[in-house]
Order: sequence, then structure tokens, then C-alpha cells
Amino acid sequence: MRKSAVILPLAALVAGALGLFVRRNELTTVFDSTTGLAERYAPVTVLLIGLSVAVIVLSAVAGIVIASRQQAEKDYSRAFTPGGFLYVGASFVLGVGWLAAVVLQYVRLRSVGIVTLIDWIFMLLATLSALSVIILALGAYTRRRGAGMVTFSVLPSLFFCFWLIILYKDNATNPVLIDYCYESLAIAGAALSFYFGAGYAFRKAKPGWTIFSYLVTIFFCVVVLADNIGLPIRLMYGITGAVSWINLNVFVKNLKGKNE
Repeated sequence: MRKSAVILPLAALVAGALGLFVRRNELTTVFDSTTGLAERYAPVTVLLIGLSVAVIVLSAVAGIVIASRQQAEKDYSRAFTPGGFLYVGASFVLGVGWLAAVVLQYVRLRSVGIVTLIDWIFMLLATLSALSVIILALGAYTRRRGAGMVTFSVLPSLFFCFWLIILYKDNATNPVLIDYCYESLAIAGAALSFYFGAGYAFRKAKPGWTIFSYLVTIFFCVVVLADNIGLPIRLMYGITGAVSWINLNVFVKNLKGKNE
């Protein structure tokens, strides 16, 4: 599965880069600068929707095909065992970057007003998620098991579910769906990818769904980098996509044939 471990993440990244270009073009040409409303059925909007649907469908097909031929270990430390220390090092750097994004978010919030309880919960969960990325990678490298791995495996999913609720709350009165729909898809994909990843800590393997969710997360996390969002949130999206890219690569490399 070494070829697939390279091709799949690379394909998702290339598709995401294309989506990023199209999304940036959409934001500069489709939205009215005065009202904020979007032009209906704009060609660039239809193109991005078509690309997104194609990525979702092809990701599902990839997950189904690979799961029909390969199987994953029902243990997190085995399913995500890295080939070397580079995986741990990259995860540590990404985790630290995630923590830096939380600090930047706090500074930004303090500069514009009072930090609310929702903001504190968001930053707390984001901090725990960043630590989880580091601890899970180290646990997979050292073949660690137990309650600690189980606990840290579920924290990122909780964070992204909470983030999705906040995004919906902030856009409850926003009539322009395409203004925030790609952020919603990126967050939902991340919640799913961490959820199915956590399943291996509970000895429940879903390789098809795992591959699908990682591919979708990579794509949409790259696409939303074009959106008009603050630097801390942009960093979180970028790091989430990078973590998904690394985890997908390691996960696919560790798959085995069903007869093995």
C-alpha cells in the first residue's frame, strides 16, 4: 500500500490547491462588496461545488475499494505506527503550531473586546486537541495503550463538534450559505476523521470511513484557507489539514491484506 499512501494524500492536496484557487476567485468576483450577497449560479460557484462533490464521491470510492481489499489493525498504536521518528517530530511541530494559534486567538479576542465563556471553552478544547496530536503520535511511536490514549483520542472530535456549533451560531442569520459552507464541511470532516481515528483506541476499525474522512478533511481544510478568516483560525485549518495528511499517509502504509 506504499503507492496508495503517497498517491491518496497527494491527490487530496492537489485537489485542495485547485479548490483554493477557485474559491479565491469566487470570493473576489461573486460577492457584492456593498450587500455581501452572492451572485446566483455563478460559473465559478458551480465549478467549486462540482469539484467538491467529485472529491467527496471519489474519496468514498477510494475508501470502499481499499477497505474491500485491505484491513487495519484494531489498535491505535498499531494502526498508526510510524516508520520512524519523523512522524512524531512533525506531529510535535504541528501541535506546537496549534498551541501558538490558540495564543494568537486569545490575543486577538482581547484586542477587540471581552473574552466570553464560549471563547474560553473553544480555546481550552483547542489546547487539549493540540496536546492530543502530540501525545497520540508519541503513543503510536512507543506502542502505548490504555486509558490515556483513549481519552486523548476523543478530545479533538469534541473540539471540532463544538467549533461546528459555534460556526452555525455565528451564521444563524447569514442568508448566504456559500459564505460559510466550506468552513462547515472542513470542520465536519475534521470531526469525522478524528472520530474514526479514535475508534482504533477503542479497538473498532473502520478503514474505509477513516480514509474517506481524511481525504475530505485535507481537501476542505486547504480550500477554506482562501476565506476571509483571522490568522489564528487560518492556522488551525492549515494544521488540521496537515495532521490529516500525515495520519492518512501513515494509516494507509500500515494496512494489510485481508489474508495476512
